[in-house]
Amino acid sequence: MRRTGLVLLAWLAAVAAAHAGDFMVEKLRIVRTPEGVFLEGRIVYPAWDDPLELEVVATDRGEGVLEVREGDAWRTVRAVPIPFGVTNFGAATPMRIRLTGGPYRPGEQVPVTFLFPAGALMTARAVVEGRPNHAPWFSALALGLALIAYLRVKTRRRARSG
Repeated sequence: MRRTGLVLLAWLAAVAAAHAGDFMVEKLRIVRTPEGVFLEGRIVYPAWDDPLELEVVATDRGEGVLEVREGDAWRTVRAVPIPFGVTNFGAATPMRIRLTGGPYRPGEQVPVTFLFPAGALMTARAVVEGRPNHAPWFSALALGLALIAYLRVKTRRRARSG
């Protein structure tokens, strides 16, 4: 059973490597909005004759939900056809990928895996948009300096009044 799993894994890796040269995923970023967390970017697919569908998107924290726009609403779909050329995805396009799980912290890089039919697999890094949160020591330092300044002002006022 274990040997079968290894053989299957090796076969999928070979198929993925063969298909990975046929397309590219570019300009990935994770955008946090009041509506949710979304993956934005584009897929460049140069093949004319071989249809391609995006079936699964996943991060190390959860999976992506594929959605297509229908009028003013979004509908969840099982797969999205990827036509020849450049396909943009994001909140302002006809297709978006809602990310589940998290948290996604501003400034960090998150590995995102795309699965296409026939085992074509690609992993790329997406940067979470927004300013990174300050380190905890920075907040403690700022609080300490504010406390020192407050005590110094109090001490000077007492010295003047008395």
